[in-house]
Amino acid sequence: MSLAARISGRQPLVWAAVFAGGLALTAWLERSGRIGWPWNVALIALFALSLPLMRTASLNRASGCGTATLALRAYQNRSLVWALSYVALLGVALTARNTWHPAGPVLWLLALLPSLTIAYYVWALGRYLAEEDDEYQRMRQVNSALIATGLLLVVASTWGFLETFGVAPHVEGWWSVAVWAVGLGLGNLVQTLRERQDDAA
Repeated sequence: MSLAARISGRQPLVWAAVFAGGLALTAWLERSGRIGWPWNVALIALFALSLPLMRTASLNRASGCGTATLALRAYQNRSLVWALSYVALLGVALTARNTWHPAGPVLWLLALLPSLTIAYYVWALGRYLAEEDDEYQRMRQVNSALIATGLLLVVASTWGFLETFGVAPHVEGWWSVAVWAVGLGLGNLVQTLRERQDDAA
């Protein structure tokens, strides 16, 4: 086993929690005025180092369970490309905005830059579902995506009503990506726990 595989272990949710916690910490520090640019981008880049470890841990777990199909490996690689590209393009957009203060079409382009990676991830997920020959693994991913979508609908609509009634602050729409990603992780966790209960029964 390689050094990276040993460091990553078999608990991808640990590394997902490190990344999500890092983003939440960075957002809190920024909103409370404790940090600003470029420290916010630097912190996000630092916590993004957990993403390759999360991918390796996920593949370690799948290999240990005998479910590391070729389609899953390709999907994990594409997911890593998506996550790192999202962080990188967001950093580029924020840095360019705060350094050069562009306006007009350039500002529009910078604002749209990170969303290109979201379109790539939707394509990667669809391609995985088309390439995966293992029906159980395909169903598992679909269930996780449904749980993630359900969580996003509940959180977004609940927060929207709270905001409408003036009891909660405005939250930018791009946070939906983070909520959906958390839901995807929770979906995988729920199914893993259910499988363990079934095995124990």
